[in-house]
Amino acid sequence: MEDQLVQFLLRTFPGAREIVIEELEPIPGGYSRETYRFDARVRWTDREELLPFILRKDPPAVVSILQTSRAVEHDLIEAVRAHTTVPVSRSFGHEMDPQVFGEAAMVLERVRGNGATSDLFNDGPDAYQVDDVIRHLCEVLVELHTADISTLDPHGALADPRDVGIDASSWDAYMDSTFEYYINSYDSLAYDPNLVVLLDSFLTLRRNKPRPLRLSLVHGDFNPANFLYENGQVTALIDWENSRIGDPREDLGWMTTMDIISNTSVMSHPIDEGGFLAYYNKLTGWNVTAEEIDYFTLFGTANIAVPINAAIARRVRNEHSVFMHLYLMQPSTAAIPNMAGLMHYPGVTV
Repeated sequence: MEDQLVQFLLRTFPGAREIVIEELEPIPGGYSRETYRFDARVRWTDREELLPFILRKDPPAVVSILQTSRAVEHDLIEAVRAHTTVPVSRSFGHEMDPQVFGEAAMVLERVRGNGATSDLFNDGPDAYQVDDVIRHLCEVLVELHTADISTLDPHGALADPRDVGIDASSWDAYMDSTFEYYINSYDSLAYDPNLVVLLDSFLTLRRNKPRPLRLSLVHGDFNPANFLYENGQVTALIDWENSRIGDPREDLGWMTTMDIISNTSVMSHPIDEGGFLAYYNKLTGWNVTAEEIDYFTLFGTANIAVPINAAIARRVRNEHSVFMHLYLMQPSTAAIPNMAGLMHYPGVTV
C-alpha cells in the first residue's frame, strides 16, 4: 500500500523528486469504509515538507454497507470547496481501479482540529468553546442547505447516489420514491420477525408526509462525530459518502438521533440563540418545527436501517463471515424500540 500511495502522490505532485510514506496506520471506528492516516515526506528540488493525509478505501463488495462511489464523493468535496465557504478537507483524487489499493479509494488532506467532539460537552476540556463551535456548525449547515444544487452537483450524480431508484425531480417525487425504496427493500433485510417494526415505520412515514420544503444537498451523516473544530470554529465537515439531494430536515433529524446516542447536546446550542433549531430557523426562515424533526428522525433512521439491516441479513444467511456485521446487530436492535417510540406505540418512550 505504501508503494501505491507513493505512485499516486507522484502523479498528484509531478514536480516532486521523491515521496516517502510515514506513519501509515488504520483509524479505528466507522462501519462503511476502511480509513488510514499517514504522512508523506515530499522532497522538491529546493525544499522538503511533511504533508498529512487520509486514505479512504472501500471494503470488499460482499461486506459493503453503503454502495457509494469515491469518484462522486471526490467531485462533491471539491465542488463544495470551490463554490462555498463550508470547511472541508481537500480531496487529492480517487482511484477506482481495485487493483491499485485492493478496492476503490480516495486520498484526502488530513485537516487540523479536534475530532473528539465529546470534549465540548459534559464539562469536557473544551466546554467553554461549545456555543461558538455549534453556532459556526449551524451556519455551515445552513450554507450547505441553501447552496445551489446545480453548482454542487452539475451532473446529477447525487440525485440517486446509491442507485436505488430515487427520483429527485421534485420534493414529492423524492419522498414517494424513497418510501418505495424502503418498502421494496424489506424482504431482503427481514432476517428476524421483530423487524416488522421497520416495515411499519416505512408505511407510517408514507402515510404522514410533512409539508414540502425545498430540496437541498444534505450531508447525509450529520452527527457529532463528523466535524472537527479548533479555537471556536469548525475546521472541517468530514465523511461525505452518504451525501445526496434530499430534504434538509434529514440532517437535523439525524443529528437529533446521534446527539442522544453520543451523549452530546449539539441541538441545545448555541444557548444564546435558543438552541440549534431556533438558530437554524433564524438563518433560513424555514420555521422547521419540533414535530418535523421527529418525523425526519424516523426518516433518517429508516434511511440507514435499510442498508445496515440488509448487510446483517447477508451475514445471517452466511453470504460471508465478517464478524462486524454481527456486531451491527447491537445498535440495530437497540434502534427498534426507539423507532416504536417515534411512532407512539403504547408503553414505549423515546
